[in-house]
Amino acid sequence: MITQIENALVERLQKGLGRLVTTVKSYNGELDDESIGTARFPLVLVSFGGSRISRKSISAKRYQSKATFVVLLVVSNLRNETARRQGGVDSREIGVNQLIGAVRRLLDSQTLGNLVNPLLPVRVQTVLNGARVKANRLTAYAVEYEVSFDDIAPLEDGLYPQPTTDKSNPDYIFNQYQGLLSPVDELHQVGGIIFDPTSDAQVPFCVETKEKI
Repeated sequence: MITQIENALVERLQKGLGRLVTTVKSYNGELDDESIGTARFPLVLVSFGGSRISRKSISAKRYQSKATFVVLLVVSNLRNETARRQGGVDSREIGVNQLIGAVRRLLDSQTLGNLVNPLLPVRVQTVLNGARVKANRLTAYAVEYEVSFDDIAPLEDGLYPQPTTDKSNPDYIFNQYQGLLSPVDELHQVGGIIFDPTSDAQVPFCVETKEKI
């Protein structure tokens, strides 16, 4: 689910921001790497920041995750810090303040196609403030969101994942890497009693299931 959410955030920002930015992608350690000095700006990076998990019911059969996702906005402008924050006289000089507004307009309260509950903006904070990296002066802000979603149902006590060839199934990874699997539950027959209230007669019945061809 984390990868799906991250990809959905990147896709929506790529489509929505258009030419406001040069690059929108998942964060790959760029701020810790001097290669950021050769990047093309403005740059938008999406990162997963961890999650908290809570019960949704007393029976401990349902859980909900509240995850943090961060959208990093990085701009470069050699003139001054005001231009990096507010933008310049040239339309190509996009300021980080403009990007903050644009990102929030695109993401606040969105469900990403019903993938999650409405996105909750939490905070905006400074990451870099006119930092010199090689030939660039960089300003970066982080827009943080709380993203909540229902987790998949847990395995029954003592059971292992089941065999599957469906790559979208959460159990597929265990099949791919030869983890221990539990056999698929099969329904062979259904039984019961038909009760006639007028005569108090009871007629038992049994129906065998047929194999799929």
